[in-house]
Amino acid sequence: MFNRKLVFYFLLFFFIAGQVTPVHAAAAVPKIYSQYAVVMDANSGELIYTKNQDKRWYPASMTKVLTAMILMDKVSSGAMMTASKNAVKKDASNSYFRLKAGEKMSREDALNALLILSCNDVAAMIAEHIARSESNFSALMNKKAKEIGAKNSHFVTPNGLHSSKHYTTTQDMALITREAYLKYPEVLKAMGTKSAVVRTSKRTVKLTSKATFHGMPYVIGGKTGYTNAARNSLVEIVKKGNTTLIGVVMKSTKSYAVKDIAAMTNYSFSMMETIQPVAAGQTAATINVRNTQVPLVVQNGISFSTKKDSSLPITIKNSFPRTPITSIAIGQPFGEVTVWKNGRMVGSSPLISTVEVNEPAAR
Repeated sequence: MFNRKLVFYFLLFFFIAGQVTPVHAAAAVPKIYSQYAVVMDANSGELIYTKNQDKRWYPASMTKVLTAMILMDKVSSGAMMTASKNAVKKDASNSYFRLKAGEKMSREDALNALLILSCNDVAAMIAEHIARSESNFSALMNKKAKEIGAKNSHFVTPNGLHSSKHYTTTQDMALITREAYLKYPEVLKAMGTKSAVVRTSKRTVKLTSKATFHGMPYVIGGKTGYTNAARNSLVEIVKKGNTTLIGVVMKSTKSYAVKDIAAMTNYSFSMMETIQPVAAGQTAATINVRNTQVPLVVQNGISFSTKKDSSLPITIKNSFPRTPITSIAIGQPFGEVTVWKNGRMVGSSPLISTVEVNEPAAR
């Protein structure tokens, strides 16, 4: 009988024996033009491809991924924001949608304008609405980046307009984008949207992104960046099968940024494989029900994609309800097994009984 939750931890610092399925044959390591680059496994945060990944450079409008997450953290759905005289003076990112002082936008419309059309004035409006000034907002940006794990970044502007003190690394930018992918579905959706209609207090406008990554195979979202100082930058989220990768390049050209990420991610997919640390029917635990040993087996196998020869730890946890039981049927669920890679859950399955234990007969 169990009257409390039991959790068993098995830390596996080696590949668990089980079925292993290669994703692709290994490809040659690509040589790219972009000066700074990285590909990260979105599932675990593990780096697959690197080139000067810890060198600081200017992210330009990739910054807006971080601004978008803070927007979702700090502003309620449907809340309206007002463009100030300062916000509308920001350098234009496009020729047809510029805010006017006093114009209002909802959180949802601002998110789309920020990530589809990369509006610098919208970014400034968001910053002022949340923190009253861009300088105050930069403190929130740096706090958020630090919480995510970005160790070599410092953000000054909400839009990525140039400042010598505004910098990141491709590794940090991949971590920031991974956070958006894992925890901010609205941000991810906007990053993958090519065209949307937005409404302000004064007009309704259809916004369309010119970013070429929208036509690339397997790309589910991205964000471009450019300033004269930074040159071209790009982050993409690329999904193929059960593998999702995040590719980032900085100090590139418009055409090479797209080509390089395609080459980097194609190579990185070839360096991944699917493993099954927990198989269906495998006995995961044994419990005692009225002095009877009851084996619990895994109902559904758990598989996930990982870097070949990864050294990151895999953890398997069994957990059980607090409620005590005095009987159990064959096939009855009791508890759950979960699999974790580098601290993030990558799969789960119910545990089911293989033995029947009946209630005691009434007297």
